[in-house]
Parts: sequence; C-alpha cells; structure tokens
Amino acid sequence: MVSSTLFMGVLLSVWTGGLFGLPQVIDWVGLILFYWVVALPGRVGLSYALVSGFTLDVLSASPLGHYAMVMIIICMLGQLICLRFRKMDGISQVALVFMVLGLARFVDVWMASFESVSVTLTPPLLTAFCSALMWPVVMRLLRYFRRYHGLTEW
Repeated sequence: MVSSTLFMGVLLSVWTGGLFGLPQVIDWVGLILFYWVVALPGRVGLSYALVSGFTLDVLSASPLGHYAMVMIIICMLGQLICLRFRKMDGISQVALVFMVLGLARFVDVWMASFESVSVTLTPPLLTAFCSALMWPVVMRLLRYFRRYHGLTEW
C-alpha cells in the first residue's frame, strides 16, 4: 500500500516536472513520504526513503544518491517530530512541512552545486511553499486511503 502511493508520487514528480517551465514545483514524493513516516513510523522508514530516492535518481538522470539523500533527510526529520506533529493543528502542520521540505530542498540545491552539469533549479523556498500548500490535500487523501485499507497506527 505504501509502495503504491510512493510510486504514484514518483510518477507525479516525473509527469509534472516540466510544467510552467520549472523543473519541480511540488515535491510529491517528499510529501507522500513525510505523511507515511508520520502516520506509520514503525512501518515506514529509511528503506522506503532510499528506494523512492533511488527511483527518482534513475528517472531524472541525476547522480545516484542525490534524491536518495534528500528523501533520507525528509524521513529522518519526520521520524524525529512525528509524535509532536500529530498533536498540531492544520496551520502549524503546514508551517512545519514548509520547514522540513525547505531544508530538504536547500540540501538538494547544495548537492546540485557539486554536480558538473548545469541544471535549472526551482527556487527551494518556492518548492517548499507550494508543497506545504498541498499538504492538507495530500494528508486527507492519504488518510482516507490508509483508513480504507485498514493501516491504523495513527
């Protein structure tokens, strides 16, 4: 179940990658991974982050491990704050998602600066802001999906 939603996130990231002339406006995989790490911290962890990151690496033709490192950062931060995150209201959750994805995007830009190939990157704060605005929609959809399939840990 978790794998299929992460795969859909990878497809969304690849499909929406060239819209509006910006490489990546919404970090779909990061949002979906963050939800599952917060919702099911005992089941979803670094292995899902590595697999989804390596899949994004292969599909986007970036150096192997680039997106995997970004997904590991999202996963680690999600595991650190999952208990506090569950108790927050919606606006506080959006703000925290903005901070987590913003930090991950800054690491993404930092690692891209070491690559020899010049790529146009979306500003990291724009990506984090647009992703944080999509958080309530993604959370409600994945919560419905999780409850429908009986995955109850949250």
